[in-house]
Parts: sequence; structure tokens; C-alpha cells
Amino acid sequence: MRAFVRRFTPGPVTLFTLFASLANGLALSLTNTPSADTSLIEVAPENSNGGQAWVLSARTQNGPRTRALYRFNLTALPTNAIIFSAVLQVDCTRQSSEIMCLTDSAFGLHRMFRPWGEGTNAATTQPGQGVPAHPGDATWNHAFYPTNAWSAPGGLADVDFASLESSFQFVTTPGASPYRFESTPELVDDVQTWVRQPATNFGWMLISDSEDTICTARRFNSREDPNSQPQLEIQYRVLPRFDSVNRSGNQFQMRFTPWPGQSYSVEYRAALTNSPWLTLTNLGLLTNATSTLVTDSLTVTQRFYRLSAF
Repeated sequence: MRAFVRRFTPGPVTLFTLFASLANGLALSLTNTPSADTSLIEVAPENSNGGQAWVLSARTQNGPRTRALYRFNLTALPTNAIIFSAVLQVDCTRQSSEIMCLTDSAFGLHRMFRPWGEGTNAATTQPGQGVPAHPGDATWNHAFYPTNAWSAPGGLADVDFASLESSFQFVTTPGASPYRFESTPELVDDVQTWVRQPATNFGWMLISDSEDTICTARRFNSREDPNSQPQLEIQYRVLPRFDSVNRSGNQFQMRFTPWPGQSYSVEYRAALTNSPWLTLTNLGLLTNATSTLVTDSLTVTQRFYRLSAF
């Protein structure tokens, strides 16, 4: 995948065009656990449960709804990373033990459009109802209790969160865990947007497609779960960063900073079309983000160079 073209004229005769591209090859991988997660609880709309070892989503056997929020810190990735896939893996840790409550449903991840607070509450009695919120906690009524209310209780579609889901998974019993919300163009776009614009990273809301049906509620693991945490698995590549490109005497000089863990090669050809790419140098796997210099002796009046990461 070609990223950009840079054209420059280092002298009165010689013209170079430099390409940066991502060649075919294995992507780098990153697995993150949540930086924040919590539940929104309709039956106790001013309570929070952000420190609990699980989150709730869907409708309980008694009727009220619940919704879960997850957010992941992606700042370990550079803003010029290209995201190829994103998968969220969670465990369902509990469903109602009542025989009448064996209703399965699909759950969707909906991109959040506004920030929210996690909080540290963890109820010990009636844990599914949380405890009175502290300032800054997310509740059914508030993104940040007690002043920043959602546009509607529980969040308003296409205002507080996207009405269209980025990925979905059909959830049955805890025994069928883990559940994987597989990579989709929409899920990749969410992560890509957050990598490039970290200030817009507000995570996802987990909502049952059948939340109007009683007994669909499930508990899912949270980052406080001592046995397992949700995992966001990302496959990505990083374009090289050019530091300088110039002519020094009869030498072409290109200096770039690699992203550790990727291999690089430099190729050249005489014309943009109908001319094969020839290898100037294979740099192999580079493990340090150290500025790297590549040179070529100038014997022609025109040459095109390509730097590939793979």
C-alpha cells in the first residue's frame, strides 16, 4: 500500500521521486486490556459500579436495562500506524440462574461519541445495582455524575453513541466463552480514528440487540477481573518516517527512522512506468528506532526510489 509521494529537485538536472510503501508481509500485533470500563444501570440510575470485576449489559429478568462501556488506551501506537484488523475478546461470566432466563441474544459494539467517567465503586450487597455515584462517575443518567447528563438516560443513539454497531457477537452461556467481536471495516475504522486522533477515543458501548426482551442480561469480564480481562487484539503496520532526502555531490542520500520490528528495503527504477524495480539494498529487520542512512551513487539524470516496510 503506497502511502505518499515526495517529489524534489536536488540539482539542475537530476530529478528524483521517492515513494514510501507497505509491502506484503506479517503485520505487527498489540494486545491491550481496558483502561476503563463500567456499567450503566437503569434500575439505579444514580448509582455506579466502575470498580466491579464485571460489567452488565441487556435486560434483567425484572425489566430494567443495563449497558456496558469499554475504553482502551491506544497511545502505544504511533499516530501514523495503519490498522489492518481489530478484535475484541470478552468472557461472559454469568447469566441468571432462573430457568425462565435462558434467553440468548446478539450484542453489538457501538462507538462512543463523548467521554465518560469510570469510577471505583464496587457494590457488595445487591452488586447488580451498584452504589451511590461519586462525582465524575458514569451512571445511567450521567456521563459524569452529577453535572454532565447523557442526552437521554442510558445514552442517546447517534448523539452519545453510534446507532450502528461496529461488530457483534451472539452470546449464549458463560461456558461458551470467550466471545470474539471479530474484525470488521467499521471496527478497524474506530481504532484507526482513535490512533490518529487520540482525543476522540471514548471507547464502545456494549448493547444487546434484544435489550427490550427480559432475561437477556449477561455479566462480562472487566479489567478488574482477577482471572481474565477483556482483550483488544490489533494488527498494524507503521510507515517509515523520512528525516531527510538530498543530494550530496554525486550521492543520493536518504535518511529515515524505522519503526522497530519491521523489515525495510530500498528499490529504484529509471522511469515511473514500464521500468522494473531493482533492489538497491535490503536492510532486513530493524529493532531500534534509530535514524538510518541509505546512499546511492548518481550515474544517471533521473532515478526513482521506493522505500518499503514489510
